[in-house]
Formats: sequence, structure tokens, C-alpha cells
Amino acid sequence: MKRERSLSPSDLSTPPNKKILIERTTESIVQRQDTLNISNNKLKKTSGSTTSLKNKHVFGSGTKYTNNALTGSFANILSSQKPKFSIFDKQTSQNEEDEEENGNDDDKESGAKEEVPFGTGIQTLLQKQEVLTGEEDEIAQHIARAKLYWMDGQWKERGVGTLRLNYSKNNETVPRLVMRADNVLRVILNIALFTGMHVEKQEKFVKLSAFEGSKLVHLAIKVSNPNAADELYKFIMGAITSRA
Repeated sequence: MKRERSLSPSDLSTPPNKKILIERTTESIVQRQDTLNISNNKLKKTSGSTTSLKNKHVFGSGTKYTNNALTGSFANILSSQKPKFSIFDKQTSQNEEDEEENGNDDDKESGAKEEVPFGTGIQTLLQKQEVLTGEEDEIAQHIARAKLYWMDGQWKERGVGTLRLNYSKNNETVPRLVMRADNVLRVILNIALFTGMHVEKQEKFVKLSAFEGSKLVHLAIKVSNPNAADELYKFIMGAITSRA
């Protein structure tokens, strides 16, 4: 049976070869740290940064690429750039900026122009004009609503409107019958009454023969009822006899 040997203090000490390795490792770490400090000092002079790569913990720091001057410069640039806004801040859109600019322009214009009440300052394009009908020097002795027919082989309707029996104010002209179509006021009858003119009444109609220009025409005037026809016939005959 083997007898176990107790450990002596010399056995607990570090072997010489391991001491050499530890010393070399320490020296390499010191050299690497010195190199890193030199690189940082150069970067401080070139970029003006006061923060070392070791304290910033940016991408690439603390690795074997830290000693590279180009990598260190890139890391310094990343560490020096900070976002100037937050995603939680209210972002103004282009439309809002345009609205603000338009609002400012409107304020300027409103300041330059006075407010005009609604309906004022509007120029009316339509102007009232006096229309001459040729009846300004005449007096209407009788007015009636009627429908006019004329004979052209058979009775044909000419139009519906207002019939007037006009007298001249100064008696310079003979009485005449004038009739204008509704709405358009187109003249559909304009005949002079003369002595010997043929006039007859038939229920709602008053028939007569007259000259339109140099042409003899046969006309029939229809009114609303026989009483209106009697009244119209009486006024026409009175105008004819007054010229006798």
C-alpha cells in the first residue's frame, strides 16, 4: 500500500513556466491597452470627441477590431450621432405645414381687405329697360282675354293673348284692335276699324273682315262666354260709328 505524501508549500507555488506565461499575457494586455489609449488620443484630436470607445460600448468596441483606426473612427461617428427627435414627439405633416402657410396668407389678405357683408357690392347685370310698344299715345277702351282664329280654307288658330281696343289720345288715328300673344308679347293682330266694316256675333265669337296691309282677311275672336262676346261686339261697333 502506497503512502500518500503531504503537500508542501513549494508544491502550491506557481511553476516557473506558468509564471512566464502570466507575465507575457500581462505584458500583452498592457501593450494592447497602451495602443488603445494612443488610438483614442488620435481620434480625440481628429474628431474632437471627449468620450473614449471603452466607455461608449458602441458597435465594435471591446473586440479585436477596436485597435483598427478605421473601425474606431466609424464607432466614434456612430457614438457622436444622436437622434434629434423621438417617435413619441408630434410630427407635423406636409399638409399641416401647407395649411399653416395658407392660414398665414389668409390672415394677411384679411388684414388688407375689409369684410364685405353678404349681398352687398354685387353688381346686377340685368337692368330695367323701357320697351316701346307703339301704344304709348293710345288709350285702351276695352280689354279682354281671347283666342284668335283666321280663315285659310278652314279656321286656324293664330294664338291666345290679350285683346285691346285702342283709341288715339289726340284723335290723329282711327281706333284699332291690337292683340299680343302671351309670354312672348308677339303681335298677332293689328287692324284698323273703319266705316262699313263687316262685324257679326255668334255665341262666344265675334267675326269680322279687315285689311292686314292690303290683304283682306276673315277673323274670328273667341272670348270666355257669350256675355263677353256681346260686350266686345258693342265696343267694336261703337268705335266704327264714332268715325262715321
